[in-house]
Amino acid sequence: MPVYIFREGTSNIFKIGLTRSEDVNSRRAQLQTGNSVRLIPFDCIDTEHLSACEAFFHRLLPTRRVPGGGRDFFRMDSEEHMRATIEQFREMNERLQNARSNVQELSKSESTTTLLSPTREDEALFARLLEIRQEQEYLHFERELIECQLKSRIGRAAGIKGIATWKSQVSRMYSEEIFRNADPERYQEVLERYYCLDVKTWKAQRPDEYSEIQKTYYVPRISRPLKLRGDLS
Repeated sequence: MPVYIFREGTSNIFKIGLTRSEDVNSRRAQLQTGNSVRLIPFDCIDTEHLSACEAFFHRLLPTRRVPGGGRDFFRMDSEEHMRATIEQFREMNERLQNARSNVQELSKSESTTTLLSPTREDEALFARLLEIRQEQEYLHFERELIECQLKSRIGRAAGIKGIATWKSQVSRMYSEEIFRNADPERYQEVLERYYCLDVKTWKAQRPDEYSEIQKTYYVPRISRPLKLRGDLS
């Protein structure tokens, strides 16, 4: 799932966004509608940290936003300026992957009883981590408040055009209790065959039977997820 960077013609105006689809060209076609200037693919960043990547550019380039162009269009000094900014994120992403790999290996080994003496870099990292945690706590609080305000505004409707949807969804949650009470003989037969009812063997060997029972003996589960405009891309 990539973060895309499109260029407006030959100008130094760039559109930065993310898409849940692998087909960046389809996203470009959607954005091209109503835009008289041709959007040209400039770069594409494949990362598992989609939102963090997009937020990186928005946080780094707040004064570069194009007036009237929405929050995703940025005017850079040059093509090289844009490429250098993209490279900054790629370097940060690579550092994270290397650090994560190192930590995964260290986590497999048993620690000693030694306590290291802190360096200036350790103290700086610690202080920054505390700042980030405090910021996250506040942002979590503010996010919940804003989401509740949007949901209250939507009320019983399906959503707000171009902003968010809040639609009810009904899914089927398999109930072993209902199966046991409704068809005890079949329940016992399946139980004796697999010892329990939700195992990979049952699903792999008898997929039709598994699907039938899962869909027949269930309780409805109603959810109402909030989806913002960016989540719908």
